[in-house]
Amino acid sequence: MDRDRILVVEDDLALANVIREELERAYDVRVAHTGRDALILAAEEPFHLVVLDLNLPDIDGLEVAEQLKAFPTTILMLTARADVRSRVAGLYAGAGDYLAKPFEMEELLARVYAQLRRRSSDDVHHWGPLTLSPARRACTVDGREVELTALEFGLLELLITAQGRVFAKDTIIDRLYEDDVTPAHNAVEAIVSRLRAKLAAAGAEGVIDNIRGLGYVVRERR
Repeated sequence: MDRDRILVVEDDLALANVIREELERAYDVRVAHTGRDALILAAEEPFHLVVLDLNLPDIDGLEVAEQLKAFPTTILMLTARADVRSRVAGLYAGAGDYLAKPFEMEELLARVYAQLRRRSSDDVHHWGPLTLSPARRACTVDGREVELTALEFGLLELLITAQGRVFAKDTIIDRLYEDDVTPAHNAVEAIVSRLRAKLAAAGAEGVIDNIRGLGYVVRERR
């Protein structure tokens, strides 16, 4: 059975190692010590949960959380900021839960489990042999997982959750990229090409159609 993927973002090396050792008993874990490294990892591979410290050396954790909204993941915030205003700001920034430092490891593990269980109860989408679970950040074909980048997963999620709707290239760009990011002129075509190749290799061909002059669509299967 595939294990949930967790990204731990913590600049305290000792604490990060302790958290990783505990979580690796049940999950696949990656660690980043800066906000920049965390965003790079999140763009390169999917994570079901991000355990995010707010006090990072390069980018404020709230800003990291805002940027993580571009990816279908859940955030559990860790911070020494105990005031109500900071907790509220964290929730508005996209946190699913908030844990103040210092904390007991048992409580962290319980909150991680609760967040992942909540995500696993969300809707699952099907297209022939393909199954997409935004909550679990998983794409499978005939039960076998297909590894997708964050942009590939985001595009597939956009199309498959609105089967039959045609999305123009500009709309896709708006959904996949932050306002201050200017993708290459052929970025969408490149993502579609890679996504089609991965799905076809896994046994799901013809998932995404290109409607000339209009955009892309996942047609409903009857």
